[in-house]
Amino acid sequence: MTTKAGPEVRSQMRRYIVQRLLMKGDSAPLGDDDLLFTSGRLDLLDAVELIMSIETDHGINFSDIGFDLTRLDSISAIAALVGQPSAELA
Repeated sequence: MTTKAGPEVRSQMRRYIVQRLLMKGDSAPLGDDDLLFTSGRLDLLDAVELIMSIETDHGINFSDIGFDLTRLDSISAIAALVGQPSAELA
């Protein structure tokens, strides 16, 4: 499956991440390149939820591409992952 990471995908990811952060009481500003997991703002449970959302909404199968948390560590990284053609994901 080929997807494009347009501004709507970035906005969708931002809304999802901000919602997760707010559930944790984190209302600090969030930039597109701010680190989410390595900074500790999100945890592994959030990673699982995010992966399930990306698999469902964008048809990316993480069992095919292998799990690498750095590919989810910022809104920019997530948008790049979602925007890659499936042949380049592995």
